[in-house]
Amino acid sequence: MTPYKLPGPILLTLLLTTLLCTSARAQESVTLEILQEQAAVAAIAVIIARQQLDPAKLEFDAFGASMKPRLDLVANFPNYFRTSSEVTQNDGTVAFREVEINNSFVGLFARQRIASTGGTITLESRLQRTDNFVQDNKFYNGSPLRLIYRQPILAFNPWKWDRKLLPMQVTVNERQLTAARAGAALEATDRFFDLVSADQERLIAEVNKVANEQLYTVAQERYELGKINRGDLVQLQLELTSAEQSLLRAKRLVGAASAAIYRLLGKAYDRILLRPQLPETEVKTDIDTDRAITLMQQRRPEILAAQQRTLEAEREEDRVRRDLGPRIDLEAGFGFVRNGEEIAPIYSDPKNERILSVNLSLPILDWGERKALTKRAASARGLAEEIARRTELELGTELVQLLEQWKTVQEELRLATQIKDLATERFEISKESYELGAIPLSQLTLAQQARDQNTRAYASTLRAYWFTYAQLARLTLWDFINDKPLGN
Repeated sequence: MTPYKLPGPILLTLLLTTLLCTSARAQESVTLEILQEQAAVAAIAVIIARQQLDPAKLEFDAFGASMKPRLDLVANFPNYFRTSSEVTQNDGTVAFREVEINNSFVGLFARQRIASTGGTITLESRLQRTDNFVQDNKFYNGSPLRLIYRQPILAFNPWKWDRKLLPMQVTVNERQLTAARAGAALEATDRFFDLVSADQERLIAEVNKVANEQLYTVAQERYELGKINRGDLVQLQLELTSAEQSLLRAKRLVGAASAAIYRLLGKAYDRILLRPQLPETEVKTDIDTDRAITLMQQRRPEILAAQQRTLEAEREEDRVRRDLGPRIDLEAGFGFVRNGEEIAPIYSDPKNERILSVNLSLPILDWGERKALTKRAASARGLAEEIARRTELELGTELVQLLEQWKTVQEELRLATQIKDLATERFEISKESYELGAIPLSQLTLAQQARDQNTRAYASTLRAYWFTYAQLARLTLWDFINDKPLGN
């Protein structure tokens, strides 16, 4: 971006003033582009959004890991106890006998979840040893290999929903980070043009001070020659004093605007004033309405978050309906098993094992609980869908209004630039004419006021121009200047 350049005579005057000024504070130049880039990294909203993205990614990674095969070793040894236990005799009486046993167990379990069905496959190998110290014997029970499949039917499957919602949450947080960066760039734009406005006031005051000093010197000579009256001389002295006062006020405003920028960037204000370099006044791009709306729909985190809440409401509706409805649990498996006093036969000559179990749960009378809760969940889903629709509608309306404003503000800036240049030229001509005595002081004052007013109007229009563009970039999360997504 190229800095804004003042007309030659004014620039020369300002340089002279700077060289003569002995009490100037240190200054640092800043551009809009650099400030936006720094704010997109250092603003507190960006830091918070970045921190919120990490837990979402970790949760999604943890879910992905839970869907992979899991291997666990389970052991329990020693499991020793010595006590007395009551034993019911054949005649119904109770006798107490001493018990001293150690039960040891070791097992290796491999599990695999099936997200699409909610089922689980387990492959296990286990061995148990029981030592009876009272009877002085030991006993083994083991299964070298067992394969079991457990499948709930008609039951709620949380893994299926997590597979949809968790990656969506990551995407939402990623877009929220991008949106936070765009929002920080928008805030940086606002504070940059606060600095521009303050700096423009400083420039106007400096130019007026130098010009009025020159005019006052000329007026003193003309007053001594009797060419002007005392009123004109006093008027020029008043203008000079007002310019000095305006310069002090403008420097104070520059300091406040500089401090606000330092706060945005999370830096300490060390009394170094910032001097803005005005950006190029033309983006050189046409923003198509349909494309901008499509980008907004695809990239804004509010829209995706609203869709996520709708999906979460559907998940809750599915959970209520299935948890309170009929359910069938199926368990099937096969393997090998054996027990005995020796461990070797368990692995050398095991027996076949088969498992098949079907459990049915059917609610008969719930007094309308399932119906009421299902209706409540459906109502929540309907509300989430309406919020999603309204969110997209509101953002779309804001975008269309900004696109219309963008077309208007480009033409406004073109005219404001032209008017500012003409007003500056008129003032220079009026100044020269007054020094030659061709025009009265009142015309010079009017020309000066018109120049100052149009300089401020130009700065205000330039602010509206870049602020509107920053709003469009924030709303679409798209860099229209380089035609690429923001953050890339």
